Amino acid sequence: MSQPDKYAKNAKEWRNFAKINYKAAATLFASGNPFFILVAATLGHHALEMYLKAALICSGMIVFNPAKVGSLDPGLGISASDCAWDHALAALAETLAAKRKDFDLSAPLGLPESEVITFPKTLIEGLKLFDPFFYELRYPQELANIDGVSEEDGMVLDKLVALIEPFANRQ
Repeated sequence: MSQPDKYAKNAKEWRNFAKINYKAAATLFASGNPFFILVAATLGHHALEMYLKAALICSGMIVFNPAKVGSLDPGLGISASDCAWDHALAALAETLAAKRKDFDLSAPLGLPESEVITFPKTLIEGLKLFDPFFYELRYPQELANIDGVSEEDGMVLDKLVALIEPFANRQ
C-alpha cells in the first residue's frame, strides 16, 4: 500500500507555487512581447489551477488521482470523492463551489466594457477562458478553442486570482 505525496494536503505549498506562477504570468503578460504572452497564458492557467487546488485542500480535499485511491492504505480513509484532480479549471471551481457555499461562480469580474474586446463577466466565464490555454498552448498544434491570446487576458487573470486566492488561505 502506498501513501499520498507529502504535499497532497499542503495548501500553503500549493498556494506558494500558485503565487510564483501568477507573478511570472503577470510579468510576461505585461512584457508586450507576443511570444511571451503565449507562455503567460499557460502559466496563468497553472497558477489558477494551483490556487483552486489549494482552496480545495483548505476545504478538506486531497490532491490525488482518484483512479489510484485503491493503491492507498485503506486506513487513510481517502475515497475518490476526496480527490481534487485534473486540469479543468471550471470543474475544479464547481467542486469548490459545492464544498464552499461562499465561493460564488457567478461573482462579477468587474472588467471594463469594451467595443473591441469582450471580457468574461463572471468568475466561471473567466476560468472557461483560461481552460483551453492549458490544452492548446503548451505544445505546437492547431488551435481549436482559442481565437487568440492578448495582454488583456492578464487583466482577467488578475481578477480571477483576486477572487480565488482568499479561499486558498482559509480552512
